[in-house]
Amino acid sequence: MPKTKDHRPSYTGSASWTKFKSLMESRFGHAIEHEPEESWFDWRGHQIHLDALSPAAASRGTLILVHGAGGHGRLLTPLGASVAERGWKVLAPDLPGYGLTITRPNWLADYGEWPELVADLAAQADGPVVLLGMSVGGMTAFRAAQMLPSLSGVIATNLLDMSDPATFQAAARWPWLGALSLALMKRAPWLMDPMPIPLKLVTPLAAMTSDPRLQTWFKTDPLIGARLVKGRFFRSLHQYDPPRRDLALPCPLLLLHPGADEWTPTEVSRTVFDRVPSAKQFQELSNGSHMPAEAPAWHELRDGILGFLAEIEQKAAMAV
Repeated sequence: MPKTKDHRPSYTGSASWTKFKSLMESRFGHAIEHEPEESWFDWRGHQIHLDALSPAAASRGTLILVHGAGGHGRLLTPLGASVAERGWKVLAPDLPGYGLTITRPNWLADYGEWPELVADLAAQADGPVVLLGMSVGGMTAFRAAQMLPSLSGVIATNLLDMSDPATFQAAARWPWLGALSLALMKRAPWLMDPMPIPLKLVTPLAAMTSDPRLQTWFKTDPLIGARLVKGRFFRSLHQYDPPRRDLALPCPLLLLHPGADEWTPTEVSRTVFDRVPSAKQFQELSNGSHMPAEAPAWHELRDGILGFLAEIEQKAAMAV
C-alpha cells in the first residue's frame, strides 16, 4: 500500500482500491467519482483508519458504515457516496484487525472491541446519527446501538447471531469447517487462538457477489481473501458477551436483506429480526448477493436507505 507523509498506509492510488473501483464501474456501472478523505485516530492503542465523505453543504446528520468480517470500510464507498450526495456526512472506519487499521502491539484479536469502537465513534458524531452495518457489521451496529440511548436509527443488510452455533456453522465456507472450529473453540482454544487463518479459507468469498471477476478479486486481494486473521477473532465473535442480552433498541431498525444472498439467506437474519421488540421495518431486495451490487437490488438498497434517512430528518425537524 502507498504511504502517506506520516508513513501510514493509504488506499488512494493503491492497486487494491484501483482494481475495486474499476470492477464496480465496469461490471455494475457504479462509478466512484469522489475519493473519501482519509484520516487516523487513536483508540485504545489502535491507530484506526477512517474514511469520510462530506456533503457539499451543511450536514443533515452522520451515517456510520460498519463493515463485516470479510472486508473493510473502503468497500462501502459506493453506497456512502449516494448518501453524501443527499446531504449526510458518511464515516467508514476500518475495524481492528481489518483494512488499514494498525492494531496495538500484542492485541488479542478481540471482536468485542468492534461494537464498542462503533459506539464511541457514534457518540462523538454530529447528529442525528445512524449506523449502517453490512454482513457481520449488521449485528455489530445493532449491539453498538444498544449502548447509545440517543442514536437515531440502525440499518442492516444482515443480522447474524454468530453466538448461535447453527448460524456460525452456516456462515463458514464449509459446514464441516464451521463444526471443526466450534469444537476447537470448546476443547482446544489454546490451539485455535494464535492460528493465522486466510479469510479465503474460512469464508465463502465467492458468495460475496455474482460476478466472476469480482469473486476472484475478493479471494486474492491482500486486504481481503489473502488477509490473515487470528483464530481468536472468530472465537471471540462466537463467544461475544453483549452488554445486554435482549434485542431491544433505543431507535428504529431497518433490515434490507439481499434476496439472492447465498452466504447468509434471508431466514438467517429473520431469526434475529423477528425477535426485536422495538420499532422495525423489513424489506427483502429483489435480488442481490451478500454484497448487493447487482441491479435492481442496489437501487432498492440505496432508495431504502435514503428513505429511512429522510424519515429521521423529518423527526429531527419536528423535535426542534
